[in-house]
Amino acid sequence: MLFKRYENNPVISPNPDKDYESKFTYNPAAIAHANKFYLIYRAEGDSGVSTLCLATSKDGYKFEKHENNPVIRPSLPEEKQGCEDPRITKIGDKFYMTYTSYDGMYPERSENINTSLATSKDLIHWKKHGIILKGIKSAALFSEKIKGRYFMFIGGKKIRIATSKNLFDWKLEKKILLNVRKGMFDDRYVETGPPPFVFRNKLVLFFNTSDWKKNFQPSIALLDKDDPHKIIYRADKPIMSPNKEFELHGKVNNVIFGTGLVEFNRVYFYYYGGADKYVCVATIKKPELEKYFSSL
Repeated sequence: MLFKRYENNPVISPNPDKDYESKFTYNPAAIAHANKFYLIYRAEGDSGVSTLCLATSKDGYKFEKHENNPVIRPSLPEEKQGCEDPRITKIGDKFYMTYTSYDGMYPERSENINTSLATSKDLIHWKKHGIILKGIKSAALFSEKIKGRYFMFIGGKKIRIATSKNLFDWKLEKKILLNVRKGMFDDRYVETGPPPFVFRNKLVLFFNTSDWKKNFQPSIALLDKDDPHKIIYRADKPIMSPNKEFELHGKVNNVIFGTGLVEFNRVYFYYYGGADKYVCVATIKKPELEKYFSSL
């Protein structure tokens, strides 16, 4: 396997004494700031309503939960049933967090699930900007403009590209960037992972997958940095597969779902939800990952 799991996973677990996270803690956004790791993870208690909570660490392994969690609670009509699955990108001096907003209507349909945006200067206090794309979820922002536009990779069944000039008004492209592949490990759906980063002249895009046996496994693609519509490489197998207790059994069994990636001291920390119950981490040294990319 490309990444090595931390031997003391999970790094964040539910706290039965806190009503907002008594059942599940998973699918974190991750970023390094001021020599510290920040995770904003999805939390659920008995109510089933998701909130977003903060934890910090000096080494990327041992996390301390913020004393005033949650840092984001549902407060708008479109997020009545929860704020879910965040991703964070720093652009300029501000942090931009996309998250899924769910209005709680049942049965669940695409019009009930949207992508919302919040911004912050300190990763603790957040300003909500509401829905930025309707009827679609799982969005990750790239931190730089490409030919005058920001790019967002988005999708919970098939991955598309959305573009914007100002980070608030987005246009979703109809063309599918990454589709499911019949008879492969990603034949049920593909879903956006952490925000992409640059390797030489390429964008590295980690993404999540599921097959019809409902195994959730992450994989990887390389895109042309100057034109992210062009796929240079797409892996024909997962980079990790569920095989640990904290990945095999939880709210949803057999799940590795990556949403956070941090480079710190020449090590990549890949944060993922295990079985929709825990936050876990796996790592790889930067030279090893670059060697892998160079071999493709």
